[in-house]
Parts: sequence; structure tokens; C-alpha cells
Amino acid sequence: MNGPGPLRAAPPTLHQALGLVPGSVIAFVGAGGKTTMAWRLLHELGQPGAPAVWTTTTHIVEPVLPEGTGLLLAEDPTPGMLRALFQRLPRWVLSACRVEALPTPPQGPYPAHPWKLRGLPPERLNSLIPRVPEATWLVEADGARRMLLKWPADHEPALPTEIDAVAVVASLEALGRPIGTATHRAEQAILHLGGDPEDPVTPEWLAALICHPRGGQKGIPPGARRLLVLTRERTPDPQAFEAVCAALGASPFERIIALVNGEPVSWVVSPNAPVAGIVLAAGEGRRFGGPKALADWHGRPLVRHVVALARRAGLDPVIVVVGAHASLVRKALAGLPVDVVENPAWPEGMSRSIQAGLQALPPQVEAFVLLQVDQPLVRPRWLRQLIEAHRATGQPMAVGTVNGDPRPPALFARPLFPALMELQGDQGGRGLIRAFPEAVARIPVPDPTWVMDFDTPEAYRRIAES
Repeated sequence: MNGPGPLRAAPPTLHQALGLVPGSVIAFVGAGGKTTMAWRLLHELGQPGAPAVWTTTTHIVEPVLPEGTGLLLAEDPTPGMLRALFQRLPRWVLSACRVEALPTPPQGPYPAHPWKLRGLPPERLNSLIPRVPEATWLVEADGARRMLLKWPADHEPALPTEIDAVAVVASLEALGRPIGTATHRAEQAILHLGGDPEDPVTPEWLAALICHPRGGQKGIPPGARRLLVLTRERTPDPQAFEAVCAALGASPFERIIALVNGEPVSWVVSPNAPVAGIVLAAGEGRRFGGPKALADWHGRPLVRHVVALARRAGLDPVIVVVGAHASLVRKALAGLPVDVVENPAWPEGMSRSIQAGLQALPPQVEAFVLLQVDQPLVRPRWLRQLIEAHRATGQPMAVGTVNGDPRPPALFARPLFPALMELQGDQGGRGLIRAFPEAVARIPVPDPTWVMDFDTPEAYRRIAES
């Protein structure tokens, strides 16, 4: 990844600074403010009609619940159970059970009871999260014993794979303090990074910790957005923030945010040009018996769900091309920050819809990911993997393959825009992939169900059941 961009004032809300939207799935690792962030995001993103769930794969202290927030203790929660609860309250803390009494309530970002909650294992969350796509999920994935920095144990972090983003958290308060007293598992950190327990934490040592593949980068699933949050408790320290950013150099992080008492104060964003999303939703749906875009997907129109996947992947802008059922699809997208483009020539085939979306792209866009409205199981992190493959290889196309066969979604970069404008009839991106095989980054799809599509009600039911 490129080096960090210039230091700027951060957006006013934490979810904006992190690039999160309703329905995002984010995990927190590291030390120095994970719980503060999760608690704040629960209240920012959990609103009527847009529920949020805070959970853990380790342990958290049980909060004293304010109005509008509930606690669910369940070893095996189901989607139906959660949806029934969402009708009552928009914010939920989810754990398996209470496990440990504490001598006194700990000091923290919220009033707490003197006991701990045990979370759900990652594999249970992996089966639950995709089945409740309307909820925002906030997952604490390791513990740090209230230290300022953290080196993970062999079994940490306990990260679900069904996540869009990972926030690596570290405290700027550690700078200048002895490594041994500022760092959880300091011995292991020193073994990998060097130093002595009495040495002060420097910006370079902190940067090495959070960028090390067995440190801050450990276990992050391919394609997940990587975010760095540098915290302080009370007062900003812009010099310390800038020093760590400079020490990071060409870091793996998409965004670096300075957080003071839970408030975002400044940030650095990767200078990569934006990648857009174009969602094709112009078809008549003749074989399906009606517009696929309006099929019900867990209580909301399918096109709304696919747009949410694109936004969770960080695609910006997201353009939806409508045609046969334009007014109904527009209505289904009401309230979402998307650009809706009408293709009056939709009967002429997919090529005209691609071209309508292409003409709506702003000039600063580097590339776009072409999404079909009938692929509801696509993972946001898979869309990110297409972007990463394009940037790593320099190829103007990136596509997933199943048994060597290319499958949408696919990414197309600006050098190919003129060729896309020349497509005819029902040609889509597959024609360019065949015409320019040497210009394609091909990545095997980890799970073929992610790229399943449908044409009939029976096929749709099979996908929904999967």
C-alpha cells in the first residue's frame, strides 16, 4: 500500500472516520481503547430500523444498559431470535453467559457491573452474521488486561472470517514509557521486535508492533479493510500521532485515526484513488417472474442488500443502473446514498447498462467493480480482494474463478473504459476477459457459494437456504 496521505481533521463521528455504514461487520484487536470504540459505535450505528450488535469472542465486562439497549445471553442464538429482539430495541449486547465475578466494577467508558460476559466462538459468529445482514456487528476479538499495547497470544486474536474490517488499536500514551510496563506480553513482543523491558516505547517500535505479521496484523482475513486507531485518554498529541504515521511508512492500513476520549480528532487516509461500484438492476426478470432487484432478502429488497454489500466494501460511489422496473427499484433504494442511473435501452442487453453506469462515474475514479443484483452471497471482503489484486499486479481487470472459469463480480480499471463503451448487445465483462486474457488478475474464489446467481424462483430459494 502507498504511504500515508496528509494529516487532516477527522469526520465528527467515529463510524464516518472508520468508513463504516449500517450493516458493517468490524472486529477490534490490540489495546488501549477497543471497548470504548465498540460502545460508542453501538450507539452511533444502532438506531430504529438499523440494529447493531456488540459481541465478543473473548470476554467483556457487562455494561449497565441504558435505554434502547438490551442484553442477550444465549449459547446458540438464532436469526429468528435476534430479529424478534430487533423489533423491541435497536441495540444489543450479545454473549453466551456470565462467567466471572469481579471485586468491584471496573472503570471504563460506561457504567459496568462487577462481572464478565463470555462471548461466542468465531465459528458460531461465522454462521450467524451472514444470516442477519441487516445488523451492524461489532466484535471484540482479544483482551489486553487494560494495557496500552498488545502482543497477541498464540490463540489470539479470535477473529471471525465473516468481517469486513479490522481496527487495530494502540495507545499513544505508551510512547516514552518502558516497553515492559506498557505492553501486554512484552516478552514475546521483545523477542520479535527487539529491545529491553526498560527501553522506552518509540514511534518506530510501536509501528513495528502493529505492522508485524505476528503482532497487529495477525489473523486478519484476506480482503478485510485494515484500520489503525491511535488513542489518547484526554488531550490530543498531534506530534506523537504524526511521528507514528511517519514511522509506519508504506503501511497496510487504509485509514489511520487519532482518537481522544473516544472522539476522532484527526486522520490520515491512503492516497489511492477511489474504486466505484456499479450494480446492474435493469433487467425484466422474465424467467424469475418479476424483477430480481425487488425479491425479498431477509426483509428488505435484494437490490438494497447488494448496495449495502458494495458500501461495506468501501466502494464509492455506488451507482445502480435501472431499466425495466425503474420506478419500483428507485423506491426500493429510497434513503440510501447511491446514484441511480436509468438505462432506457435496457432491452438491448447488458452492454447498455454497463455503459450507462460507466458514463456516470466521476473522473477521479480509478476503477469500478461490476456487481449483479442476483448475487446476494457476495462478501464485501471478496470485493476488496479484487481491488487488492488489481493494485498488487497492475492488471486492469481482476476476477474470481471457480475451477478456472471467471465468475462475476469483476473489476475494470480506467484503461479499459473505452473498450467497455464498445460492447454490444448482451456482452458483459466476460467478453473483455476473453479478448485480453493477459490483462486479467485471476483469483480462485475461496467459496463458490459467494458468486452463485439465480434466474428462477427455485434457484433463488436454494441460495437463500444456503
